Amino acid sequence: MNKWMLVISIVLTIIFTGCDKMYEESNPVTDSEWPWEKVSPESQGILSEDLDRMVDYIDSNHVAIHSVVIYKNGTIPYEKYFDPFNKNILHNIKSTSKGIISALTGIALHEGYIDSLEESVLSYFPEYEVDDSTNKSEITIRDLLTMSAGLKWEENNLNSMYTFFVDKRIAKRVLNLKLVNEPGTTFNYNTGLTHLLSVIISKASGMSTQEFAENYIFEPLNIQNVHWDTDREGYHIGGSELFLTSRAMTKFGVMYLNEGEYMGRQIIPKDWVTESKTTQMEGFFHGANIKYGYLWWLDIGNPLFTYLNDDSRYLAMGARGQRIFICPELDAVVVITADEANEAQCDMLIRDFIFPAL
Repeated sequence: MNKWMLVISIVLTIIFTGCDKMYEESNPVTDSEWPWEKVSPESQGILSEDLDRMVDYIDSNHVAIHSVVIYKNGTIPYEKYFDPFNKNILHNIKSTSKGIISALTGIALHEGYIDSLEESVLSYFPEYEVDDSTNKSEITIRDLLTMSAGLKWEENNLNSMYTFFVDKRIAKRVLNLKLVNEPGTTFNYNTGLTHLLSVIISKASGMSTQEFAENYIFEPLNIQNVHWDTDREGYHIGGSELFLTSRAMTKFGVMYLNEGEYMGRQIIPKDWVTESKTTQMEGFFHGANIKYGYLWWLDIGNPLFTYLNDDSRYLAMGARGQRIFICPELDAVVVITADEANEAQCDMLIRDFIFPAL
């Protein structure tokens, strides 16, 4: 089987069976327990009938939802798993993990591992021979965070699939992409850029990205149930292939909702959270006007995302329906895990059932 036949086989497998290792059973550990009280939806002003209609819609339309969790006002008023899923199952949260890479970058900056967001990305990769005839040395860490490095990339085409799932020499292949736009000027969604951030965090800190995350995020949030795939060089894949429970995703979302604080402890610098949810880049994505922070979606000009129509709301989203939706004015976080090929269904659930219920 030649290279491209193998890539096509992998792409078809992803399309028809879901992302590799989308979920796996894991031993119950402490991060499966809530630090908040589980209460009835009505106690928090949530309309149960809307959530019941959501479940009916999921069942009657065979939507491949794994879980829906709602946090509101310091409580858990809704937590629903769809057979065979439960609180102890890890989910590949795909690009939702970009929010975690963003948080880790902010921590690395605050702790002095990274000097500045204006540092040249190439300065972290002296081992690679990169053609700099088009001034790739001008690409900064900030450009990675805002998806504006200027490199030629089409997300989820055969070349990008090959880079991540077959070759796995991700950093080298991404750095050798053609520069087609001036760095910092044009939005182009590129998971290769978040992998570069993972490598930079690891090189700057002397820890693997997972070790860094365990020290600065997972342990403070009491998250012990984690799996994170690596590339061929042993670097954890940035922006995808991170496996967490639905409850762990909720804890992470609540930390952002509370300006980086969790259970009385400041985990992420408050100013980093503020910057991350402030528009840093505007552009187009799948034909829609978008506003983007530091790896967080702030606005998407598509009718599916009218639930984002407020300056304070923001979203981390991943392929096949992984979502962390943060709604500060209602003191709420919504988490969805899924393996839905038509992932627009997941945004319809938030727009048509969950948000109206809140």
